[in-house]
Amino acid sequence: PGETWYRVTYLEVDENGWLAPDKLRQAITDDTILVSIMTANNEVGTIMPIKELAAIAHERETLFHTDAIQAIGKVRVDVEDLGVDMLTISGHKFHAPKGIGALYVRKGVELESLVHGGRQESGLRAGTENVPSIVGLGKAAELALHTLRDSEKIKVLRDKLEAGIKKLIPGARLNGHRENRLPNTLNLTLPGLRGESLVLALDQYGISFSSGSACKSGSPEPTHVLMAMGRTEEEAHCAVRFSLSLGTTEEDIDETISALAQVLEEMETV
Repeated sequence: PGETWYRVTYLEVDENGWLAPDKLRQAITDDTILVSIMTANNEVGTIMPIKELAAIAHERETLFHTDAIQAIGKVRVDVEDLGVDMLTISGHKFHAPKGIGALYVRKGVELESLVHGGRQESGLRAGTENVPSIVGLGKAAELALHTLRDSEKIKVLRDKLEAGIKKLIPGARLNGHRENRLPNTLNLTLPGLRGESLVLALDQYGISFSSGSACKSGSPEPTHVLMAMGRTEEEAHCAVRFSLSLGTTEEDIDETISALAQVLEEMETV
């Protein structure tokens, strides 16, 4: 079969990683068939104005998809309220089994099959379904609805961690939107401190975090997310990312701040 080519337009975000709706309004054309924008960024936690963006796409009779993988279980996600045509989630982000996900498709939206053969999964993906993981995904989603009320508690802990780090490193800079941000995500640039070095140093204290997203961890290249936000390569290399969960306690935060203070003191004496 012949190949079909499509032109992809990438939209710029501001210094907070936020996409202004006008950026989409200016970029969309009569030829645009699909807009795909993440609900929340996985590295800095910035939450996008999906409802408004989807409305702009629909004004131009264009389908709208959002990647809500990072948002599920952390903030309220309602496909009817957002008005999206398609939405993707991944189970491992809200304590479901790894390797299972789901695609929401609004009734009336027709998609080409990904894998041809059997009629499983509404004819979109042939092959025997992984029933145990599907059940696990459903149960985890059900539990996630009940744990959304704990988001404020996680946010308080995240803000305490940020304040503690900034007290130790006054020049620390937040990466991400101050208000429109996931409650569990904290990304900071720590001037003069390489993120990779801190990851290794704090690992000795049992503290786990990353110098980028989990997808980019270990890569020598600066994260494209921070570069797109206007950070320099040096600022991107000096960034660290903490991700909190329902299991994170105030004691964990205190231990992290204490361990960081110890590491900084050791660095000064070297």
